[in-house]
Amino acid sequence: MKLWKTLSSVAFVLLAMAAIGVATPAQAQEPHYLKALHQLRGARDYIVYDNRPGYDQLRHHAKEEIEKAIVEIKNAAWDDGKGTDFSAAGANGPGWAPMHDAKRYLDLARAQVAQGIDTPANTGLRDRALAHIDEAERTVDRIIQISRSRQ
Repeated sequence: MKLWKTLSSVAFVLLAMAAIGVATPAQAQEPHYLKALHQLRGARDYIVYDNRPGYDQLRHHAKEEIEKAIVEIKNAAWDDGKGTDFSAAGANGPGWAPMHDAKRYLDLARAQVAQGIDTPANTGLRDRALAHIDEAERTVDRIIQISRSRQ
């Protein structure tokens, strides 16, 4: 009887450990998506901060594309078991070029997303996010080009 209790206790512990091991999500695959989220939020902040007249439509378009990329990347990050609730520091300070900073952040975000793995659970999310980032970059480049021609 005592042996039976001991064996059943051991079996219960082993089953509990096996269940916990199966229920625990796989270790986070990689940080690329979270880094890209941070950089995209920073780029969006710089674009919103630049309030020069004459660029409203272009800024709005770039911001929309960044937000679409953020949605795609959030979905990919969630599928990888990552939290996405942190945000980038806001843009601030006079005497700098926010569109150039936004471009730099978009370049960094694109590199991070391109390194990310498109798992079977999020097939296509990475490529759609890259397409949105590329469109935002083209729009920011257009704003920079127009502003140079006006100087």
